[in-house]
Amino acid sequence: MIGRFASVAALIAEQRPEVPVHLLRPHRVAETARAFVAGFPGDVLFAVKCNAHPLVLQTLRAEGVRSFDVASPHEIRRVREAVPDGVMFYHHPAKTPAQIQFAVDHGVGYFAVDCIAELEKLAAVAGRRAVPMVRLAIPKGTGAVYDLSTKFGAPPDVFVATLRRAVELGMAPGVTFHVGSQCLDPEAFRLGIRLACALLEGAGVEVKLMDIGGGFPAYYRTTDAPPLASFFAVIDEARRQWAAPRGIRLLCEPGRGLVAEGGSLLARVILRKPEAVYLNDGIFGGLTEVYWGKDELSLPYRALAGDGSLRGGPTRALIAYGPTCDGNDRLPYALDLPAEVTDGDYIEFNLIGAYGREMAARYNGMVSEAVAVIDADFAGHMTREAA
Repeated sequence: MIGRFASVAALIAEQRPEVPVHLLRPHRVAETARAFVAGFPGDVLFAVKCNAHPLVLQTLRAEGVRSFDVASPHEIRRVREAVPDGVMFYHHPAKTPAQIQFAVDHGVGYFAVDCIAELEKLAAVAGRRAVPMVRLAIPKGTGAVYDLSTKFGAPPDVFVATLRRAVELGMAPGVTFHVGSQCLDPEAFRLGIRLACALLEGAGVEVKLMDIGGGFPAYYRTTDAPPLASFFAVIDEARRQWAAPRGIRLLCEPGRGLVAEGGSLLARVILRKPEAVYLNDGIFGGLTEVYWGKDELSLPYRALAGDGSLRGGPTRALIAYGPTCDGNDRLPYALDLPAEVTDGDYIEFNLIGAYGREMAARYNGMVSEAVAVIDADFAGHMTREAA
């Protein structure tokens, strides 16, 4: 952590950072957490894979999010160190026995499974007191940018068989599913809840917990999705119609939708050419997900001069290259930047609070662990900060 600053301009004026800096805005994380805790009709988990920074985890806990979706021993350690009383759900459906044992030793009691083989492995290591959260695959076409049911999730027949086997083993299973990351249609959650409840009835298995996953969107420049409250309203209707009569409590595990606005990335212009800018971060660093999401994850950004003031004036479309020697290291879309942008200026990309730090690689030895806390909100696309 390099410090806390009133604004991005103040950071630039004082530090003139040479390396990319991940900017955290804990007050934005806190605000979104309050909206989830107040609006979601059940318990809220946080998907740690999105942002495992201790300050993020601690901010969420302070706002009432005490449960965490983890996917590795590393994430388990991060949660236990930052939030000692955190409740963890190990929701990676393919684990080694040693990983299961590590989780048990660190107080984890909930484990995702999507087949009988993984269930029996869990039972052998963790015993009957472990809660298997049987993951159902959701049909494609749910309005999500990323389909998450191709790699994990049981088809209906395997889902039912795994639930029944859990009962045979003396375990008390729960249910989980994921409609896909950056889901743009609230009706996807209604579909998942209805399908899971119908399969439970057919299986003759009672459960107490249903984790409806994440997928809640962040609002990028091109995002066409209703507000968060609309998602909560649809989910609550489905809960009252299908889950509540069966005594099932809902959980959710937002990641992107919970913390995206809590961070941005400050990248420096290291070279300006007539048609391009070369930045000190790119698709192998804090902008990795932009490469995969392309226009659907179009980030708000703004250009700042070397003294922290906003660059203005006429703009032109410039190719944005990252710092590595890989020719693929360029953003998938041009940036409309002020024509006067030059070496030593900065570009601040917003909505990097989710996945920015966590997906960064070390290619060419180019990685930055620099983090700063910023008290001011992101000013807006190509907008000056408030005085």
